[in-house]
Amino acid sequence: MIAARPRVRVHVVAIDDDHRMLLDRRPRTQVWALPWGYLGVGEDPARLARSLVRDTGAAPERPRVQSVEGAVEHGEHFLDVTLHCTADRIWKPTTGGRSSNALWWSLDEISSLDLSARARSALVNAWDVLWPHV
Repeated sequence: MIAARPRVRVHVVAIDDDHRMLLDRRPRTQVWALPWGYLGVGEDPARLARSLVRDTGAAPERPRVQSVEGAVEHGEHFLDVTLHCTADRIWKPTTGGRSSNALWWSLDEISSLDLSARARSALVNAWDVLWPHV
């Protein structure tokens, strides 16, 4: 039996120049999560991560791999690649691409949000970058 290849999901931990974190609200669960997308055949994960940030009107810097994890959900195998990048908030209108529901959140604002497990984990891992003096 040939095992099916896992679907690859690319998540991005984006931190802007004002130390805000980018989060996207999931419509079905209303939980705030890291922006993510499925990686297409031959697509570059860093390019997908940059486009997720660019869709908010910000200018992303070089994404780098933060973690790679495997997951099985509802009988389907996934490979989750999480990239971290910084972004300059230039707030230019986006052209093309998908529309984004993602928003930039400060520490005070994040503390009142219902976060996904992946977003909570990313927040802990990025703490020193997000808020170095807290």
